[in-house]
Amino acid sequence: MYLIAISLGFLGSLHCIGMCGPLAAGMLGRKNEDGLHAIWSALGYNVGRTLGYMVIGLLFGLIGSMVAFAGIQKAISIGLGMIMVLFFALSINPDHLISNHPWLRSFYAKVSTALARLTQKSTHVPAISLGIINGFLPCGLVYLAVAGALSLSNIWGSMGFMMFFGIGTFPAMMAMSMSHKMVSIKNRISMRKIYPIVTLIMGTYLIYRGLMSEMPLELNFFEALHQPVMCH
Repeated sequence: MYLIAISLGFLGSLHCIGMCGPLAAGMLGRKNEDGLHAIWSALGYNVGRTLGYMVIGLLFGLIGSMVAFAGIQKAISIGLGMIMVLFFALSINPDHLISNHPWLRSFYAKVSTALARLTQKSTHVPAISLGIINGFLPCGLVYLAVAGALSLSNIWGSMGFMMFFGIGTFPAMMAMSMSHKMVSIKNRISMRKIYPIVTLIMGTYLIYRGLMSEMPLELNFFEALHQPVMCH
């Protein structure tokens, strides 16, 4: 499952470059850093994003554990997967749904305002703080990852899924953060073409996982650490 998380982050990072990349470039660009300082700031920013994702994973891990207790985790996994496949079939962009949802739109405005205030004095604010706040910005790709985290039905597994998802976005976002260059509108449109494919892959896997008769312990890295496989 963590391979799925890294793959989701890596493939979806092209979408991140088009959506969140300009924000990262703008914030870190104000620091006017180069060399090792630029690398350190870019690393801190992306570590902060991943920490933000892990907090989200913690919250949904709590929900997932309650779902598992109720014995409906497989139904939830299949349901979420079918929704994603439907999004792909109907060419529905989750980001458009987010922008049209009053509560999410209001939350996005509040987080964006907080980021804007920090950006104005970003030369004095640690990059990791900017990254943590950015991690809570409503984003369709992050919510796809949340669906995977929720399907694990336990806190550590969900946090681990979101951590590996964040790590998967590192290569593209590190490059974007350090370049301090904006992506053209044409390139952003091209990058977003990967989004439906990522949605289909994630949806298909959730359906497959939900239909499995048993959830293999190997899919949960943290549980496997506590219960290692014994050789006979």
